[in-house]
Amino acid sequence: MEALAPLFSAAVGIASVSGVAHHVQHATTQGGLGRNSAVGLRTSITKSSDAAWAAGHQAAAPWLLACAYTGYLSGALTIASAVLAATGVFSAPGVLIVPAAGFAAVVVLLVVATAIAHSNGADAVGE
Repeated sequence: MEALAPLFSAAVGIASVSGVAHHVQHATTQGGLGRNSAVGLRTSITKSSDAAWAAGHQAAAPWLLACAYTGYLSGALTIASAVLAATGVFSAPGVLIVPAAGFAAVVVLLVVATAIAHSNGADAVGE
């Protein structure tokens, strides 16, 4: 069972990143996430003005939500696969595919969201 502890840690990590993405998405859609130095999709363009920040984050919001839901599902599947590995249904090495795929999907969605935010922010400031 101790060998499965990293899977539980991976699930918590995926859920944490997803929680931040979900917070940024929710705060953006509710108008509560102004330009700041702590959280958000921070590119040279989105940081350049309030208009670029708002436009970029509004455009990226659906992608951030997809990222959050993908991460939540990946975290849950990671825990489920760890339990199945503990009962002998799955092999322990093979079960590492679940969190790896989950992290990869979350990263890809974050990169897409950031690219969309950058592009739409540039459109908002005329660059």
